[in-house]
Amino acid sequence: MHLLICRLKSDRGSISILIFGLFSVVLITALMLTNISSIYIAKRTLTLATEAAAQQGAKNLDAKAYYSGEFNLTRAQLTLLGMGEKDPGIPIDCTAGSRDAAIVLSSWDSRDISSNTRNLTSIEVDEISCDGFEISISTLGIVRIPIPIPFIELEFIKIQSRASAIPERADTNNYMGFDFG
Repeated sequence: MHLLICRLKSDRGSISILIFGLFSVVLITALMLTNISSIYIAKRTLTLATEAAAQQGAKNLDAKAYYSGEFNLTRAQLTLLGMGEKDPGIPIDCTAGSRDAAIVLSSWDSRDISSNTRNLTSIEVDEISCDGFEISISTLGIVRIPIPIPFIELEFIKIQSRASAIPERADTNNYMGFDFG
């Protein structure tokens, strides 16, 4: 009995329990950080694809609306005096813009589809809206988690991204072909 009490009071082997516990905490933390990093990279990729699609969609000029208020000499004089029309922006052809945005997103979705290392498994168009001067796109993506969490059976996460684009005219000092300043 005395020998048993002496062994229980002994500190021998207690450091190995601490080392095992700390190793377990570090390992679980590393696994969780791997999953979080994978989700972050997939979100960044989805945002880049959505922004690229919005910018491509905004490049489609609605020529009829753009040239309907074409300048003549009277309008040029009023503009120089500061009494001209306010610039409403560059009109977008919404049909062509939506089509081009969908093409860009499908090209991003088909990239590296055979690669097993890709964590963003699919890109879906949630919504494309256009008011004639701005195009907005909302996309959904599904992320495959590299290290699935066994107790909650989590293998995939759905993420969303939104982007919009407005085409703008460049500032210039050129009025009606004459460069002022």
